[in-house]
Amino acid sequence: MMKVWLSLLAGLICGITLSYFLLDYNSWALHLTGVNGEVIRTTNELDFNFITNVFLLVASASILIYGAWTLIEKKTEER
Repeated sequence: MMKVWLSLLAGLICGITLSYFLLDYNSWALHLTGVNGEVIRTTNELDFNFITNVFLLVASASILIYGAWTLIEKKTEER
């Protein structure tokens, strides 16, 4: 069970790091302007595709780490 949690944690760290460097996020901003053209309020939105891609990177990194860890354990037990 500890292997699962450590794989998820390492996958989270690796996936977020990879998404920071590899994915280009351009945020959307909605500006509510007044009568004279002054900005009253700004609302920033998150992109659904960006969030989905970050989740897929984190999940795939976790699965790869878990699989590699399992293979390494099997190879060391055979010796």
